[in-house]
Amino acid sequence: MLTEEAMNALRSCLKDGIAYARYKANETYYRAEIEDREILSDGRVAVAFIIDNSVIGGSTVTEVQLFDHNGVPWANKAENITRQDVQEGILYRFRFTIIEE
Repeated sequence: MLTEEAMNALRSCLKDGIAYARYKANETYYRAEIEDREILSDGRVAVAFIIDNSVIGGSTVTEVQLFDHNGVPWANKAENITRQDVQEGILYRFRFTIIEE
């Protein structure tokens, strides 16, 4: 069994290893900077970014991705988020649980 210190090291590696995000809106990919990253009190790792208003008019986000510092994808998820023509962005948050079985 991994020690608590080892589990914390894995959480920190995940938290610190993610460099940027990317999302696909209307068939085009856009890069997004990480706004927040933290280890939550329950041990989950949370990473957040803004899906901004780069796309003029309404848009549908169909995919979100996270990349490491070498540009290697670490996570991706299919989505179906429709955004109307507004000035605000959408805060998107990944949450990861690391467990040992």
